[in-house]
Amino acid sequence: MRLSCAIFKQGAVMKKSEIEDFARQTLKDHNMYSIPVDPVVLANKIGVRVSNAVFSDPTLAGMVAKRGDQSSILVKDDDALNRKRFTVAHELGHMLLHLQIDDGEFIDNIDHLRTTGLNGNHGPEAEANQFAAALLMDSELIKQCWPAVQSSDSMADIFKVSQEAMEIRLNNLGLVE
Repeated sequence: MRLSCAIFKQGAVMKKSEIEDFARQTLKDHNMYSIPVDPVVLANKIGVRVSNAVFSDPTLAGMVAKRGDQSSILVKDDDALNRKRFTVAHELGHMLLHLQIDDGEFIDNIDHLRTTGLNGNHGPEAEANQFAAALLMDSELIKQCWPAVQSSDSMADIFKVSQEAMEIRLNNLGLVE
């Protein structure tokens, strides 16, 4: 598995700017710094297998597990494509930020992906959400596109993310209120 950038100390709280830089460098290291990002291709490049799954718990959206050299991501089979893309990016965040050294897993329900980190929460779920947003909607690429587009709907289409995710990202970058 080829990982990029420095390994963060597990359990340490990371700054948003560090996560932004890490996501951007990960894309650049794997020649994927373009629009739109395909998180499944990135996962495959770093040796993480991605599969659709039918979960017995309808609130589950995805999970990542690492055992030795084997890593896999499962995403809810019947989720919309843009939802799956964010889930894969979120689980990659766990993989690259929290599971580089030790084996483990993260099992994420829909609430983890939608709300964690939006109200100043910290910890692994917020960090994985920040990583996913930065990976799929790089701040520099957003700022390059925004002046010509000026529409969150169009930006969501360009970046292949949900309108909700794009609106949150644009707001966090100070481009809209």
